[in-house]
Amino acid sequence: MRQWLFYLLLVSTASFSHAAVYRWVDETGKVQYSDKPPAGQFKGGITELDKQARVRNASSSMSEAERSAEQARKQKEIEQRRKDRALLQSFSKPEEVDLLRDRQIEAVAAAQQTNRLRLQTLQERQNKLNQQAERHTKAKKPIPSDLQTELDLNREEIKAINESLARQDQDVAKIKEKAEADKARLIQLRQVQPN
Repeated sequence: MRQWLFYLLLVSTASFSHAAVYRWVDETGKVQYSDKPPAGQFKGGITELDKQARVRNASSSMSEAERSAEQARKQKEIEQRRKDRALLQSFSKPEEVDLLRDRQIEAVAAAQQTNRLRLQTLQERQNKLNQQAERHTKAKKPIPSDLQTELDLNREEIKAINESLARQDQDVAKIKEKAEADKARLIQLRQVQPN
């Protein structure tokens, strides 16, 4: 008899320790709690809580689009926390963000200077090739194929360098934009006032 009573006490204690509370929002928008799950679907679904009010299980009536949006939101939060940690580990004050920005812009400016010098050389070469082609045209002779090939290749190279210069201008704008955003976020995270 004692063993039976002990067993009954053990089972009831074990089931009580796993007792759950259910939370849901009813049709009127009020949050409801109960030790038994409600029947039917509810706005936001039904959440099962343990004795410490921690979520044990959440059944959701969210649509696939809502779940996808929620997952994207959570992923964005995780990414923002990662960026914040990196920002705090990389910079101790906002002025350091400006120094990095300036170094990055200097590197792009150096590459742009190289491109401008190369472009100048190519444009001078293009002028000479154009003059040669004009002499053939004035003499009513066809432009030799090797000259035409050089003209075409030189034009393509000039076009590629101009595109590269435009990309580099965009890179400088992005560097400045990112630096301003990083500096503002760093100030917010460190709760420092800018000088």
